Amino acid sequence: MLRRNGLRSLAFAFALGTFQVGVASAEDKGVQASLDQPVEVVQKAAVNALTVIGCTIKKEEPTSVEGKRDRKVGLFVGSGGETVTVTLNAAGDRKTNVDIRTKKTFVGGAGQKNWDQPVLDEMSKALATPAPTPSAVPAAPASTPGT
Repeated sequence: MLRRNGLRSLAFAFALGTFQVGVASAEDKGVQASLDQPVEVVQKAAVNALTVIGCTIKKEEPTSVEGKRDRKVGLFVGSGGETVTVTLNAAGDRKTNVDIRTKKTFVGGAGQKNWDQPVLDEMSKALATPAPTPSAVPAAPASTPGT
Protein backbone atom coordinates (compact mmCIF):
# COMPACT_ATOMS: atom_id res chain seq x y z
CA MET A 1 0.00 0.00 0.00
CA LEU A 2 2.83 2.37 0.87
CA ARG A 3 4.47 1.59 -2.45
CA ARG A 4 1.27 2.44 -4.39
CA ASN A 5 0.93 5.78 -2.57
CA GLY A 6 4.60 6.51 -3.31
CA LEU A 7 4.00 5.86 -7.01
CA ARG A 8 0.95 8.11 -6.99
CA SER A 9 2.96 10.87 -5.34
CA LEU A 10 5.71 10.45 -7.90
CA ALA A 11 3.20 10.53 -10.77
CA PHE A 12 1.56 13.63 -9.32
CA ALA A 13 4.94 15.38 -8.95
CA PHE A 14 5.85 14.49 -12.55
CA ALA A 15 2.51 15.78 -13.85
CA LEU A 16 2.88 18.99 -11.87
CA GLY A 17 6.41 19.50 -13.20
CA THR A 18 5.23 18.87 -16.76
CA PHE A 19 2.39 21.37 -16.35
CA GLN A 20 4.78 24.05 -15.09
CA VAL A 21 6.98 23.54 -18.14
CA GLY A 22 3.87 23.62 -20.32
CA VAL A 23 2.76 27.07 -19.19
CA ALA A 24 6.09 28.65 -20.03
CA SER A 25 5.67 31.27 -22.70
CA ALA A 26 6.72 30.86 -26.29
CA GLU A 27 8.30 33.93 -27.90
CA ASP A 28 8.48 34.62 -31.60
CA LYS A 29 11.29 36.27 -33.57
CA GLY A 30 9.31 39.47 -33.86
CA VAL A 31 9.08 42.14 -36.50
CA GLN A 32 11.78 44.73 -36.94
CA ALA A 33 11.45 48.00 -38.86
CA SER A 34 13.02 51.41 -39.21
CA LEU A 35 10.65 54.38 -39.01
CA ASP A 36 11.39 57.96 -40.10
CA GLN A 37 10.32 59.63 -36.86
CA PRO A 38 12.06 60.48 -33.58
CA VAL A 39 11.83 58.03 -30.67
CA GLU A 40 9.35 60.19 -28.71
CA VAL A 41 6.86 60.22 -31.59
CA VAL A 42 7.26 56.49 -32.31
CA GLN A 43 6.78 55.67 -28.61
CA LYS A 44 3.42 57.46 -28.61
CA ALA A 45 2.43 55.60 -31.80
CA ALA A 46 3.37 52.31 -30.10
CA VAL A 47 1.14 53.07 -27.11
CA ASN A 48 -1.70 53.94 -29.49
CA ALA A 49 -1.18 50.78 -31.59
CA LEU A 50 -1.21 48.48 -28.57
CA THR A 51 -4.41 50.15 -27.33
CA VAL A 52 -6.05 49.75 -30.76
CA ILE A 53 -5.41 45.97 -30.82
CA GLY A 54 -6.94 45.61 -27.36
CA CYS A 55 -3.95 45.72 -25.02
CA THR A 56 -3.85 47.20 -21.56
CA ILE A 57 -0.56 49.08 -21.20
CA LYS A 58 1.51 47.43 -18.45
CA LYS A 59 4.83 49.24 -18.96
CA GLU A 60 5.53 52.57 -20.66
CA GLU A 61 9.09 53.85 -20.82
CA PRO A 62 10.87 56.18 -23.29
CA THR A 63 12.38 53.23 -25.19
CA SER A 64 9.86 50.45 -24.63
CA VAL A 65 6.15 49.79 -24.31
CA GLU A 66 4.48 46.58 -23.14
CA GLY A 67 0.82 45.69 -23.31
CA LYS A 68 -1.24 42.65 -22.34
CA ARG A 69 -4.38 41.47 -24.08
CA ASP A 70 -7.18 40.18 -21.90
CA ARG A 71 -8.07 36.51 -21.98
CA LYS A 72 -11.33 35.75 -23.73
CA VAL A 73 -13.72 32.84 -23.38
CA GLY A 74 -14.73 31.59 -26.78
CA LEU A 75 -14.06 28.90 -29.33
CA PHE A 76 -10.58 28.32 -27.96
CA VAL A 77 -10.09 28.09 -24.22
CA GLY A 78 -7.42 30.57 -23.21
CA SER A 79 -7.67 32.80 -26.27
CA GLY A 80 -6.13 36.18 -25.63
CA GLY A 81 -3.59 36.64 -22.89
CA GLU A 82 -0.76 37.60 -25.24
CA THR A 83 1.89 40.08 -24.12
CA VAL A 84 3.16 42.44 -26.83
CA THR A 85 6.42 44.34 -26.38
CA VAL A 86 7.69 47.20 -28.56
CA THR A 87 11.36 48.13 -28.10
CA LEU A 88 12.65 51.40 -29.58
CA ASN A 89 16.21 52.46 -30.48
CA ALA A 90 17.21 55.85 -31.88
CA ALA A 91 19.02 55.37 -35.19
CA GLY A 92 20.23 58.85 -35.98
CA ASP A 93 18.35 62.02 -36.77
CA ARG A 94 14.60 61.46 -36.87
CA LYS A 95 14.91 57.69 -37.33
CA THR A 96 13.88 54.96 -34.91
CA ASN A 97 14.38 51.21 -35.10
CA VAL A 98 11.53 49.17 -33.63
CA ASP A 99 11.39 45.55 -32.51
CA ILE A 100 7.90 44.16 -31.90
CA ARG A 101 7.39 40.77 -30.23
CA THR A 102 4.36 38.81 -29.08
CA LYS A 103 4.67 36.35 -26.20
CA LYS A 104 2.09 33.59 -26.14
CA THR A 105 1.56 31.05 -23.41
CA PHE A 106 1.87 27.37 -24.26
CA VAL A 107 -1.50 26.53 -22.72
CA GLY A 108 -3.45 29.16 -24.68
CA GLY A 109 -1.38 28.86 -27.85
CA ALA A 110 -4.15 27.42 -30.01
CA GLY A 111 -6.41 30.43 -29.47
CA GLN A 112 -3.69 33.07 -29.38
CA LYS A 113 -2.51 35.29 -32.19
CA ASN A 114 0.78 36.84 -33.20
CA TRP A 115 0.28 40.63 -33.02
CA ASP A 116 3.69 41.77 -34.35
CA GLN A 117 2.59 42.84 -37.84
CA PRO A 118 -0.79 44.33 -36.81
CA VAL A 119 1.02 46.53 -34.25
CA LEU A 120 3.52 47.69 -36.89
CA ASP A 121 0.65 48.39 -39.31
CA GLU A 122 -1.16 50.51 -36.69
CA MET A 123 2.06 52.39 -35.85
CA SER A 124 2.66 53.09 -39.55
CA LYS A 125 -0.89 54.43 -39.92
CA ALA A 126 -0.43 56.73 -36.94
CA LEU A 127 2.92 58.02 -38.24
CA ALA A 128 1.88 58.52 -41.87
CA THR A 129 1.87 62.08 -43.07
CA PRO A 130 -1.48 63.12 -44.49
CA ALA A 131 -1.80 63.49 -48.24
CA PRO A 132 -1.62 67.12 -49.35
CA THR A 133 -4.96 68.80 -49.91
CA PRO A 134 -5.67 70.17 -53.38
CA SER A 135 -5.30 73.74 -52.11
CA ALA A 136 -1.80 73.00 -50.85
CA VAL A 137 -0.59 71.73 -54.22
CA PRO A 138 0.97 74.55 -56.27
CA ALA A 139 -0.91 75.27 -59.45
CA ALA A 140 0.76 74.35 -62.73
CA PRO A 141 1.80 77.32 -64.85
CA ALA A 142 -0.90 78.29 -67.28
CA SER A 143 0.01 77.64 -70.88
CA THR A 144 -0.93 80.15 -73.46
CA PRO A 145 -2.39 78.90 -76.71
CA GLY A 146 -0.02 79.03 -79.68
CA THR A 147 3.22 79.01 -77.73
